[in-house]
Amino acid sequence: MKKTFLTLLSLLCITLLKAQLPANSSLSSSMESSKDGQNKFAIFGNAEMTFFSEKNNNQFGEVNFKPIFLWKISDKLFVEAEPEFETGGGSLDIGLEYANMCYMVNKYLTLHAGRFLPKFGAYRGRFGEGFINRFANSPVGFGDGGIGAMNEVGIGAQGGFGVGDAKLNYELYLSNGPILLTDLENLPDNKFENAGQFEYEGYVGNNKSKAIGGRIGILPFSNSSLEVAFSFQNKNKTGDPLTQYKNTGVHMQAFDLNYYVHLTGIQSDLKIMAEWKHQKVDKATYYDENDDPYTFKNSPSAYYFAGCLRPSHVHNAFFHNLELAARFSQFNRPVGAPWGGGDTHQFDISLDYWLKWNSLVKFTFQNQKDEPKIFLAQVVFGF
Repeated sequence: MKKTFLTLLSLLCITLLKAQLPANSSLSSSMESSKDGQNKFAIFGNAEMTFFSEKNNNQFGEVNFKPIFLWKISDKLFVEAEPEFETGGGSLDIGLEYANMCYMVNKYLTLHAGRFLPKFGAYRGRFGEGFINRFANSPVGFGDGGIGAMNEVGIGAQGGFGVGDAKLNYELYLSNGPILLTDLENLPDNKFENAGQFEYEGYVGNNKSKAIGGRIGILPFSNSSLEVAFSFQNKNKTGDPLTQYKNTGVHMQAFDLNYYVHLTGIQSDLKIMAEWKHQKVDKATYYDENDDPYTFKNSPSAYYFAGCLRPSHVHNAFFHNLELAARFSQFNRPVGAPWGGGDTHQFDISLDYWLKWNSLVKFTFQNQKDEPKIFLAQVVFGF
């Protein structure tokens, strides 16, 4: 079945590519412009620093630098890449956030391959960047240790088109997908605490199975003020092939909403965002440090909703750069899992000041269940 799917996908891509080339041309000739040094190059990105304060600790924390390299090789060929330099772990960590190669078939379809931002849900792939996120932190269940990948390795297709006054966008992909963590992979000092969770950041897969996923969004209004979308991802085998977990599958789905409206009465802009996602993992038996077996219902879910109000149309230069944001999030973790123990929720309120459209200062107060209250201050400069 999988070989048939891959074969049909390859034939579809070849057919689409041929259909877009002129009769007297070829793909190789369309790339000639890149051989004479004519490809166009630009650098964007952002730098950020965070100050962290709670009852027993005050410190300047993460300093991150994220340049984004963009190459236009021809009218149809495009490359985007982002290395990331982080200090949040107490030392310099250099990683590859994404490196994605794109072929623009036409205005309705772009094919891509490489390491790319996730297409499951909206927060991690769209709203999590420092100069887009109105908060100095992430909602619970949407950061590290939550549901879903920070990036994917594979191939995909994306695009959009109009349907009357409405618009529809789509993203479909085939990737290595998540790798199941079990007691077999954990180091002794981990005390088996990650069993039943997933490694999402692997550059290579651990078996022949691949994840199939996508996101379909619709903007029903002519002014595109509202977008609602559904995402899914399925992988039938997430465990190592020579273990008892080889056939353990995972199935994920998500809904997200993004709404923007101008409030004339108070000369302000209101933005509302929300997302819910759910993960269902096939039943499996794990073993603790004493080699005793245990199992649990591994079906975590997470959601958040947030609102941002900015008086961007008032005449006072100071006040129209201010923005007030509030967010509630909840992560329903499996009862019985070593990393679970039931739900946790978090409330955040943030006051931001915009220095430029992509540069701002954030002051965020975080109140999370069973955790110390935290004050975060963050400076983000986009370039």
